[in-house]
Amino acid sequence: MGLSIVLLAAGQGKRMKTTKPKPLVELADKPLIQYSLDTAMKLDPERIILVTGHKKDEVKKYVLANNPGDYIFCEQKERLGTGHAVQQAAQYLPESGKTIVLYSDVPLVSVTTLKKLIKSSNRKSLSILTSKKDNPKGYGRIVRDEFLDQPLLIREEQDASKEEKEIDEIFSGIMIADNEFLQKGLKSLVRNNAAGEYYLTDLVEYASTREQKIGSTQAQEKEILGANNKQELGDLYRALVSINIASAKRKGAIFKDESTCYVEGPLKVGRDVKIGNNVTLKGEVTLGNNVSIGSNTVLSNTKIGDETVVKDFCSIENSSIAKNAEVGPFARLRDGAVLSNKAKIGNFVEVKKSTIGAGSKANHHAYLGDATIGKKANIGAGTITCNYDGKEKHETKIGDETFIGTNSSLVAPLEIGKKSYVAAGSVITSDVPSNSLAFGRSRQKIKKNRKKK
Repeated sequence: MGLSIVLLAAGQGKRMKTTKPKPLVELADKPLIQYSLDTAMKLDPERIILVTGHKKDEVKKYVLANNPGDYIFCEQKERLGTGHAVQQAAQYLPESGKTIVLYSDVPLVSVTTLKKLIKSSNRKSLSILTSKKDNPKGYGRIVRDEFLDQPLLIREEQDASKEEKEIDEIFSGIMIADNEFLQKGLKSLVRNNAAGEYYLTDLVEYASTREQKIGSTQAQEKEILGANNKQELGDLYRALVSINIASAKRKGAIFKDESTCYVEGPLKVGRDVKIGNNVTLKGEVTLGNNVSIGSNTVLSNTKIGDETVVKDFCSIENSSIAKNAEVGPFARLRDGAVLSNKAKIGNFVEVKKSTIGAGSKANHHAYLGDATIGKKANIGAGTITCNYDGKEKHETKIGDETFIGTNSSLVAPLEIGKKSYVAAGSVITSDVPSNSLAFGRSRQKIKKNRKKK
């Protein structure tokens, strides 16, 4: 089956009170449209057609800059409803195959749910994604046949009768349709409703009056939430976190207090993973078996190996930590930091774009930037790699089993050989051969019987 996806991204978002086009409003530091694009790509469609409108050039620029692949863009110049939006994409659809309609402001629908929707459309002209909602106000209601089997029509809120408003099954806006049916159905849409718009929902009644089979599948309410203002955006964030935490617990994570934790992106966890309170996980995070994450910690786009312990008050971003390592408390890893097996980064140590070898340690108060450190090296307290000369960054290389004494300044570019020793308080500006002692400090002087003035 050839699959096309039409992604509606024309919204202005007036109620958001923002200068951005609605698709680029951020949810957990990521534009709304990116969630839908990520989901769409996982369905492996033949084409993705984006219907843009307000600030269309900004939306197009973002999509092309952050998403590899080919996309078709078309514009909805007038806001005449969802049916009108899909009409703009119709000319780009093939004659055969099926098309899914998604929305940039309904970002949480899962790939699993959409695959169920695709399956429900087998041998049917149309299938819709629905959900049960305690308070269905504002949503189109699903009116089914007398056996509550096949949908007959979708009644929008402003056009619904009192009895229809009591229906708690609502339409998510997401559907899949046979392309031949969709082309005919889109041409049949009229604006004879309270809003004066072309409703995509009218396709259900169009199919049922022609005795065509209509499928449906239900999603969790959290998956089909949208956002039209900042209040709803906050609700959407809480739904995102709730979905991700529930998924992590099913896989083996244990949260000390999940009400204070915020899992914003896809989290891969092994067994017996422990997560403390007030922890934020952003982007793609992977935690191996028996990993322990301390409280008041932020992890972003990070991979952590089995048995590793991250203590309280750490910030780790865009980094990789191997097995049996120890980090923190109060440590910061960023910009491609790599910790090998059994490495140890202690309190108030910052590691930036550096590789720390197996068994090496920097226990406290150090800055390691643009450095490569070998195995079983010791970095003393107060050590810094002086990697920036005011114009460019330079690298420091430290060999296996090297000992760097307390309060040493290593002025890059610099290479210190294996099993060397740098004396405490040194400023090292030249390369140090292996098996050497290096020191760079003034000779101590003592004046006896010094009198105060």
